Amino acid sequence: MDARTPTAAPTAKKLSIWTLAPFSVASMPVAALGIPLTVYLPNYYASHIGISLTLVGLAFSIVRLIDIAFDPAIGVAINATNTAFGRFRPWMAGGAPLLMVAVYMLFMAQPGVHIAYLVGVLLVLYAGFSMLTLAHSAWAAALVPEYHQRSRVYGWMQAVGVIAIVVVLAIPVITSKAWGFTIPQGVEAMGWFVIAITPLTVLLCTLVVREPKLTEVPQRITLADYWRMVARPSLIRILVSDLFLALGPAITAALYIFFFTQYLGFTRNQTTTLLLIYIAAGLVGAPTWAVIARRIGKHQTVMLGCVLYGLAQAVVFVAPKASMGFTVPAMFAAGFIVSSFTFLIRAMVADISDEVRLDIGKDRAALLYGLITATSKVGSSISIPITFTILDAFGFIAKEGVVNTGIALNALVGCYVVVPVLTMFVGAGALWGYKLDAKAHDGIRAQLSLREAEQEAVAGASGVAESLGGPGEILAADPMRAGE
Repeated sequence: MDARTPTAAPTAKKLSIWTLAPFSVASMPVAALGIPLTVYLPNYYASHIGISLTLVGLAFSIVRLIDIAFDPAIGVAINATNTAFGRFRPWMAGGAPLLMVAVYMLFMAQPGVHIAYLVGVLLVLYAGFSMLTLAHSAWAAALVPEYHQRSRVYGWMQAVGVIAIVVVLAIPVITSKAWGFTIPQGVEAMGWFVIAITPLTVLLCTLVVREPKLTEVPQRITLADYWRMVARPSLIRILVSDLFLALGPAITAALYIFFFTQYLGFTRNQTTTLLLIYIAAGLVGAPTWAVIARRIGKHQTVMLGCVLYGLAQAVVFVAPKASMGFTVPAMFAAGFIVSSFTFLIRAMVADISDEVRLDIGKDRAALLYGLITATSKVGSSISIPITFTILDAFGFIAKEGVVNTGIALNALVGCYVVVPVLTMFVGAGALWGYKLDAKAHDGIRAQLSLREAEQEAVAGASGVAESLGGPGEILAADPMRAGE
């Protein structure tokens, strides 16, 4: 390290709730979509719309694999954006209407639509989804530079997102009991909720919260820059870990309704209630894990969560059939544990963006979030076709009213319980030896602060030179240099 480098990173001002709250609400639309997209819609299109399990899995897989290429490209475009409206606001403002149109077409679809319709609508949905997610995540990284404060910001985003998920999951239960809505009508009501909150939350965020000053001039990313980012050990570990941490919960999400209704024997309303408890546990889990991460570090906290997740899965597996008394606390514990993964991984990517900025002198946060979002989508995209194809091969029938038994039910149990635990252990193993902890990040921030101070000094000297009218006038104004 340079001898001039400060020994400690500069102190960052703590963000107030008056900034965190309006900023965090913009995570509500995409959070509210997460569970319906992975839990309800694949099941809905297979059981109600009438598309086969294999084709539904194929449609989601095709779109996710195409969408994976979108994310880095959108990240590059966000990094190159510098308008009077800001860097991140234009992308959020553009992504919101795309999301709203696609949600309407996806949730209001009627029996008779074909796989081509599903693929086309999902492509539009994920384009808007990516624009909102990447811009918001990159904005969060720029909002505060300090290692532990980032856990707080991303924890707020996750907690507010959990509120949206709880509300959207409560909608089918409430509408069923209050107005006698059918399952398809409950799914449509979920869609209307997402459509309603999208413009409200995005407008609140973009109009109230400031964007931090851009310290680097936007520059075109080169292949060399891209390679220097992807090849760094810290990012490789995060990408591999995130892939497997996304895969496990994605598998359980896709099979959740089948597993809890056909293996554990719960009713459809009971499965929704249990899912609400699972998600609501994140309201307690996110702030708790942020405190734990402050004590032991982010990556150690994620590794701890992975081990505990394996235990939680085992508890759900041995749960007595149709026992709400046993399963309610078990689901709360599982949801509490799972809430540690996403926001801490995103906070770690923000730290890596500082490492990249120090290395190549360019802000590439949006591209980094494009990469991490892509790995999450790989995990999510391969979960549905793999598990649905396996179930299809073992004779599992997804149609409403059909009860599966024998080898078909055993295949469901194996996919739901065993495979996700294995993926979590792989995700934890990828973080073994991760180096970018709080101390290392403080050193990076200190060097970035020194460099920014030097750049400001150079800029100030250039301004003085310009005000004096150029080199000739500087010489004339300085008698000590007049004879040079």
